[in-house]
Amino acid sequence: MEFASGPPSRWILTLRSGSEIEIWADGYSREGDHYLFDAYVRASPDEQRQVEVTSRSPGSAENVLIVVARVPVAEVEALYGGPVDPDQEAVGSGG
Repeated sequence: MEFASGPPSRWILTLRSGSEIEIWADGYSREGDHYLFDAYVRASPDEQRQVEVTSRSPGSAENVLIVVARVPVAEVEALYGGPVDPDQEAVGSGG
């Protein structure tokens, strides 16, 4: 399985407990009482059976949208993030 649309975006969730969660995904949506974070990937049929597929590309059976995280809305105090410039991320990740 590999990313089908380049590097994912970085999302930071601050939970009501004060903890933070970092999620790498192409995007998110609110579905009922949960935030669903998803990634557009290229996956074989065998790999697709191991994950939750939410959408399929009409052009290729291997290009699918999968859920990478499901977080209860009631647990989230703040959510921010989005696309990351790979050059900026490399500069800030040195330690």
